[in-house]
Amino acid sequence: MTRGAIYWHFLDKGALFNAMFDRAKMPMDEAMQVLDNSRDVRDPLQCLRDDMMTVLRIVKEDEKARRVFEIATLKTEFIDEVDSVRARRRESIGLWQERMEGHLKQAQEKGLLRAGVSTVAAAQGGWIMVDGLIRNWIFEPTMFGLLELGGTVIDTYLNGLRS
Repeated sequence: MTRGAIYWHFLDKGALFNAMFDRAKMPMDEAMQVLDNSRDVRDPLQCLRDDMMTVLRIVKEDEKARRVFEIATLKTEFIDEVDSVRARRRESIGLWQERMEGHLKQAQEKGLLRAGVSTVAAAQGGWIMVDGLIRNWIFEPTMFGLLELGGTVIDTYLNGLRS
């Protein structure tokens, strides 16, 4: 396909990327559709773990979601003409961090979170950890097992937050 044929259908790179995102979901967006908000939350930190592992599982098992994540995070130069892609990603990250912080606040209310833990910082740290696991695994999938190491890293992180 030629560049001219692509730009016949799309105004610019941002429009092309947005069309791609409309047809395929990022792993985090897909996980939010899969996860049930009406779960019985006896242990909000376990719910948080389940959410994080769902994202990793989608990345590992859904090739389309994995490719979209790879393009959006590793193969995109964020210049002005694709600023809408950056805004879309920022919105997705914000929704995930809100969800994670919600679990952490519930854990705090139930006395399950260690004293002095900032739910905002813990949610950001959790996001950075999952995002880093995914990026590194996509970059070199033979380096480690995403679900195996991911589960160990997530458990270590959450155990450090537990009271």
